[in-house]
Amino acid sequence: MKDFLDIPDEILKKVLEAHSLAIWPVDSNPLHDSYQIARFFEEEGWIIYPIHEHEERILDFPCFRDIRLIPDDYDILLLFVHIDQLPVVVNEIFNADFIPPLVWMHEGITDLESRDRLNESGLMVVMDMDLRDFFSWAKYHE
Repeated sequence: MKDFLDIPDEILKKVLEAHSLAIWPVDSNPLHDSYQIARFFEEEGWIIYPIHEHEERILDFPCFRDIRLIPDDYDILLLFVHIDQLPVVVNEIFNADFIPPLVWMHEGITDLESRDRLNESGLMVVMDMDLRDFFSWAKYHE
């Protein structure tokens, strides 16, 4: 677990004020982290926008085949994509009608070039960290 104290206050505030989360991709297997995180934030009362190419619904939420198909604005984009796919994913983020203010890359996902491209466009980015763990910590320390 990383030291959460290193996270800038602006990101801490954004996470604590958030109520919606797009997760790319969400696995339909309840044993996988992406599903468990979706469930965690659903139980916190957040709106979840699961992105999955083949599933119709995950939890009680309709799935979207593509980030560009999400009909609403959302607070955070949580990425579980493989590192090799990040440059393509970043391009898709920039091609969407809505660009989220915070892009969060789950544990094990580190790509400095993708982070820099997102940062240069004014987006906040966190890499290689579990959003659920950070949120739980932040709520306790607010």
